Amino acid sequence: MGLGRGLISVGSTLLLAGPALAQSADRETPAWAFAVGLTTDYVRRGLVRGQDDVEGVATAQWNRGLVYANVAANTAAVGDSDYEVDVSVGLQPTWAGWAWQIAASRISYFGGSGDVDNWQVSAQATRAFGPATVVALVGGSPDYEGAGEEAVWGQTSLAWALTPKLSADAVIGFQDQVGAPDYGWWQAGITYALTSQVSADLHWYDTDNAVALGESGDGQAVLALTWNF
Repeated sequence: MGLGRGLISVGSTLLLAGPALAQSADRETPAWAFAVGLTTDYVRRGLVRGQDDVEGVATAQWNRGLVYANVAANTAAVGDSDYEVDVSVGLQPTWAGWAWQIAASRISYFGGSGDVDNWQVSAQATRAFGPATVVALVGGSPDYEGAGEEAVWGQTSLAWALTPKLSADAVIGFQDQVGAPDYGWWQAGITYALTSQVSADLHWYDTDNAVALGESGDGQAVLALTWNF
């Protein structure tokens, strides 16, 4: 699968969201949200990114009406770099009962010798059905990190609120790339709200191509603690 297919999907989403994008957000009040956490392994699209150490993660998001910006950082970077920073800007319209996020992102790595910085685009749609929440996402990059060049990916998830504090979720996805192994991946787990701001989650991640991916593609249990404020 080439990058074009992923970019076409993103472009189609922009067209479909057109009526919602016409809304005025001038009177919207800016809002900030922050989160910091620790995780036994940092996992992105099914692949373990850390070095078997506890990793730190942090995010900050600004919203104003249809527009949002997000900065995320973690200590589980690529190669010999020390940390990763993701900067995203995008639109978040509501259309046909779905909440959309359409974004462009710059992924940068610091403290290393390799040139693995890259651009990414993505489109995500979210909708709640009673206690269930469904999320679908497609994305792509023309210059993906490491040995990869063009890459596309997609995933679908289902989360279910079992109690006011406990939820379960499952995700299935894929990543196709030039110059690196293609693979499918999945995760399943639970999240428990310890307080109104602190949550703990336990998930199992795995891929269908561990032989080609190596240790990063092996099945892995990951425990994380997150504080939202």
